[in-house]
Amino acid sequence: MDIETSGAIRLFFPNPSLTLVYFEAVANALDAGATEVSIDIDVHAFDKPDTLKITVSDNGDGFTDENFERFRKLLRPRDKFHKGIGRLVFLNYFNRVEVTSTWGRCHRHFIFKDSFDGNAPLETLAAEQPAKTTLEFTGFAKDRVKSYDDLKPDALKPLLIEQFLPTLDARKRDGKAFKISINLKTNESNAQKEFFPHETTITADDLPSMTKVTIQDDTLDAISNIDMYYHIEPVTGKGRSLTAFSIDGRTIPANLIPPSSFPAGYLCVFLFESEIFHSNADSSRQKLVLPEGIQEARLYRVMRKELGKVLAEQIPLITERNAKVRAKFEEQFPHLLGYFETDTVGLIDRDDALTIAQQRFFRVQKDILQCEHLSESAYEKSLELSSRTLTEYILYREKIIGRMKEMTADNAESEIHNLIVPRFKEFSQDAMPSEIYQNNAWLLDDKFMVFRTILSEKSMDTVINAIRLDEEKIGDTGRPDIAMIFSADPNDDVPVDVVVVEIKKKTDEEKDNFYAVNQLLDRAGKLVAHCQNIQRVWYYAIVDINDTAAFRLRQMKWTPLFSKGRVFYQEFETPHPDGRIIPTPSFVVSFDAIVADAECRNHTFLEILRAGMKQYAEDQSRSRSSADD
Repeated sequence: MDIETSGAIRLFFPNPSLTLVYFEAVANALDAGATEVSIDIDVHAFDKPDTLKITVSDNGDGFTDENFERFRKLLRPRDKFHKGIGRLVFLNYFNRVEVTSTWGRCHRHFIFKDSFDGNAPLETLAAEQPAKTTLEFTGFAKDRVKSYDDLKPDALKPLLIEQFLPTLDARKRDGKAFKISINLKTNESNAQKEFFPHETTITADDLPSMTKVTIQDDTLDAISNIDMYYHIEPVTGKGRSLTAFSIDGRTIPANLIPPSSFPAGYLCVFLFESEIFHSNADSSRQKLVLPEGIQEARLYRVMRKELGKVLAEQIPLITERNAKVRAKFEEQFPHLLGYFETDTVGLIDRDDALTIAQQRFFRVQKDILQCEHLSESAYEKSLELSSRTLTEYILYREKIIGRMKEMTADNAESEIHNLIVPRFKEFSQDAMPSEIYQNNAWLLDDKFMVFRTILSEKSMDTVINAIRLDEEKIGDTGRPDIAMIFSADPNDDVPVDVVVVEIKKKTDEEKDNFYAVNQLLDRAGKLVAHCQNIQRVWYYAIVDINDTAAFRLRQMKWTPLFSKGRVFYQEFETPHPDGRIIPTPSFVVSFDAIVADAECRNHTFLEILRAGMKQYAEDQSRSRSSADD
């Protein structure tokens, strides 16, 4: 040959595969006008690649002088549609290709390999023979065959149909018969991999019936239209999809939409053909190379729009499912409304849609936060982003409420305490935006959102042990299960408030329930004596309040508060060692009241914010539509 073969293979075929051998051999046969092509695959066993022999024969024009001259000189294509390098892939997989070609009284035979010198004299036969060209591939050059599908007729059939669909469909429309046979011979079958001697054929009956739609968009090309051929039908199993450009009789995948956008159980074929695409493939025919002046983003947007119309018309299920997904987005992610893609084609990929929306949200946040001076528009955008961030936080609170709902009598008291206030965690006012997600004292009352626990484990141990009651039972940690959250550092001089939460497992034992109530005052006295800068103690006893307990609390002058559950309140006074009186507002709360009341408050916030986000998204959509018009 006139060029170093191995280097050329790496240059022109960066991602080769064994299927390219079939594609190039069949392409040569179809270019030669063949109506019958046979692919015979012979291998002793899948794990014995050295025995692999592939024979491709056809009834095309054969290796005439003109055809042979182009074959022996690399990079000399027949016309602008042919690259003149396809045969290189042969030598990437096989060391030897024996070529035998006969037509009329002409015969040519040669061995194509790295050392091929381009010499193959034409012989004259005594009598005319039927046209037949055979390429026999031997000497497999790889250590193994990557996949059984590279050798199985039933796996190769759809690949060949997809690759040559433009050429074969054109022949079908013109009424020209054709037949491509694929035959596998093997001595060792593998039932599990469905690998056994088998033969299949491709004829016009195997092709999908294509419907044509013409796309005209002057912003792309004022002269050339784009013809979209499509076929959609329900099938058994997962289904299959093909979206491709038709270029020079072959297909090149078009990554317009992800495969997940097509619903399962359908065969969906979309083929785009135009003068814009002709001869504009890369050397290995695996990628479209657009002519100068055509923007890929614009082209894909136009094609996606038309493809989406067809999918929506032909498969109403897509519209129904997408409506449900969008409704779910509105419910679960209202802070991202307006950032979800509105021109989705096919089924919405939930994960991709969320990722894209979140990235858009982050980009806008970054732009606003980096502004040194806010313009009027930037100021309005900052208000919008603040609402979205608040919505995101309210959604987080819904998750915490959901977790609280799941708590049962089997959960340890410490688990519930940790959900409300993580133990031994220090929260600072300076890091409020991030740390507010860890302080869930709002479950009791929203005013506690700004409180913070500031004690180390050692300090917390000291405080809790100091307020331990002599007669009480201790938990698994060796001390009472108490959650505390301070408004500031009790070791400083500034006055602080403290919230104390005690949770008792559900029980109908009145004695146990009222023990928790009675110990409130004893605990408050010890706490005030230990932390002398406390100015107020908010005390919560979370117990099971049945009818009897509720009646008893009323007798003891506890005031019932409005709640979705049962909440009783009483204001106590705790004497400070220096004689001051420390207010001790105390609450006896049923577990369901905490969950239901927090859920009610949070839901109100969320609905207000969700409505605002939805209205904003609709306004933005209308603005974009007006701009497009």
